[in-house]
Amino acid sequence: MPFFTTDDRVRLYYDVTGSGPPLILIHGLTASSLYFHKQIPEFSSRFSVVAPDLRGHGRSESSDDHLTIARLAEDLRQMMDFLQIDCFSVVGWSMGAHVIFEFIKRYGCGRIDKIAIIDMAPRLLKSEDWSFGLPGVASRRPGDFGHEDNLLVLSSMLDDWPAYCRVLARRLMNKSLYNEKMEFDEAAQFAGKEDLPWLEEQARKNRACVIAAFWVSMSAKDYRPLLPQVTVPCLIAYGTESNYYPAGNYDYMARALPDASVVPFEGCGHALHLQAAERFNQIVIAFLQKGSMDNG
Repeated sequence: MPFFTTDDRVRLYYDVTGSGPPLILIHGLTASSLYFHKQIPEFSSRFSVVAPDLRGHGRSESSDDHLTIARLAEDLRQMMDFLQIDCFSVVGWSMGAHVIFEFIKRYGCGRIDKIAIIDMAPRLLKSEDWSFGLPGVASRRPGDFGHEDNLLVLSSMLDDWPAYCRVLARRLMNKSLYNEKMEFDEAAQFAGKEDLPWLEEQARKNRACVIAAFWVSMSAKDYRPLLPQVTVPCLIAYGTESNYYPAGNYDYMARALPDASVVPFEGCGHALHLQAAERFNQIVIAFLQKGSMDNG
């Protein structure tokens, strides 16, 4: 299996499949490159697909420190240098989108051709001028996630990791699966139901302390000032049934990004690329190939 060693001596796993223009797939928190298993076969018929496991995730090693979004962006830069990839397109799911934003913040857009973002906001916590982040834990109101909510999430992670992972896997799916008491309807039929046991199993493989450290870093970020500097074409895909961010977030991002298109996925939650893989793959491939087809 291919591994790359960073300058702080952490071995990171990556998979390279196919040939063509480089395409990097960056997974979310608690996930791994395996979460793109419905994309890689299709994408690799047209692109050279690089799917890393971020540090502390999947088959990659962790470290006692450097568990931050900034370090993940630096890992990405070092891996691209190691693989001698000068220009690439990139897909980022959830936290993966923050890794992309942090990469641009530090190194600019010069090496990036196009960006696809899956169900993510530039800021998670609410503020006086932001109400499109995560929903409140107690209030359940969209965009009402504050500092007390954040502490509660961190406490839940560290107190009972298996229970947290069970809830996490379910919340990747549709918000309509929950009743007013926030009880999950296990008997319901919905897109992606067959993936639920696997999603929980994969999440449990992570270490709670590592995930909590990345969560702290991610929840402190506010990439809204960066968005106008993202000058490359962006595709933003979101699930209309997502438990995470309201539709207003995507309207905001579409206005703030200089060159953005937004595609809602009806009947899908946060893991829309798993729930509607065929449609997602077709849309992303068309987006990535548009310029090359126009020019060639």
